[in-house]
Amino acid sequence: MPNKPTKSKGFTLLEVMVALFVVAIALGGVIKVMGTAARNSSRLSDRTFAQWVALNELAELRIKKSWPKLGEVKGDQEMVDRKWDWVQKTIKTEDANIKRVELSVWSLGSDKNADPVVTVVGFLAKP
Repeated sequence: MPNKPTKSKGFTLLEVMVALFVVAIALGGVIKVMGTAARNSSRLSDRTFAQWVALNELAELRIKKSWPKLGEVKGDQEMVDRKWDWVQKTIKTEDANIKRVELSVWSLGSDKNADPVVTVVGFLAKP
């Protein structure tokens, strides 16, 4: 009786290596997507808090009912245990009774030559 070849019930080494390669590529993609999502989430929260800082400053101008001078004013504000630098630019408009106010906000210590985290534009009427 000749030896009959038996059917293999497992995977070959080549099949296992191809499967591991596919899984490694897929996991690499998943890790990249997760990292991007984490960075976007952090950036979105920074933009939200910076916008709140700008809106708070604009609201204070409206509450004071003061008529801001033309030009730049700089300051900082604390929000969510972080300091934020802001620059307020007051600009004349065509209407003498309205001024344009641009509030740009940066995270404290960041480069002021870089783009601000957010810029909010508002208009103030003469009190």
